[in-house]
Amino acid sequence: MSTRSTIAHGPNFHLYHEMLDDSYVYLELEGVHFEAGYNRVMVPIPIHVWEFIRTYSGIDLTWAEKTDEQIEQHVESEVDGRIERFEGADDDRKGLTKILGSMVYGTADKSRESQISEGIRYFEKVREHQKQINQASRELEVVAEKN
Repeated sequence: MSTRSTIAHGPNFHLYHEMLDDSYVYLELEGVHFEAGYNRVMVPIPIHVWEFIRTYSGIDLTWAEKTDEQIEQHVESEVDGRIERFEGADDDRKGLTKILGSMVYGTADKSRESQISEGIRYFEKVREHQKQINQASRELEVVAEKN
């Protein structure tokens, strides 16, 4: 199973996002010249690929501006739904229902408080990461404006 989420592809390029990686968008090019040196790779991007990249909106950064209260409300709602689905699941589906969303909240058989705590920690990290991305983007815009 691939973790790649294709944004665009063509005969000699593949622009994609890795499902669990919100830090990068990846571009694979085939049959093009590149230069590599210590800690550096330069790849000329074909103009038609560049034109597409320019229109790509990037990752979802909606969590960057969420308040603590908004995060808590979201997490509580999600956890309550998970617990309800877990408790209502047939015995043969309980195992799957138990682990769905466990990377964020822990397993659905944990206490509500534990799941909420884990969920809040997760979304606080997401928010911080997205704030860093926004800040880095703003810094690049400032540099671009100066040039």
